[in-house]
Amino acid sequence: MLDWRRRAARRATEDLPANGLVDQAAPDDPAADALEGFATRAALARVATLPADQAEAIVLRVVAGLEVQRVADIMGKRPGTVRVLTHRGLRRLAQQLGTDGQVRRVV
Repeated sequence: MLDWRRRAARRATEDLPANGLVDQAAPDDPAADALEGFATRAALARVATLPADQAEAIVLRVVAGLEVQRVADIMGKRPGTVRVLTHRGLRRLAQQLGTDGQVRRVV
């Protein structure tokens, strides 16, 4: 205890404004992480409704961020085919979501 008091007496203290502490956010935000997890699961569930080739191309290209040539090698398809599958899958997802953000069933 004596060492702590001596150390505190030697160090200069600095007053912080009370409003300055409000602006400092925690490095992690559990609520945002939970919402992001829900959104990710919902998005992957929506992708899973697509035909298998389209879903695989979207997951590899969009979610994993791989280049077309790498996805083509993984899927055993030509790069042009991967581009078409990705485009068609994204277009189908956009139709399901609609322009107003409401989910629609597309047959």
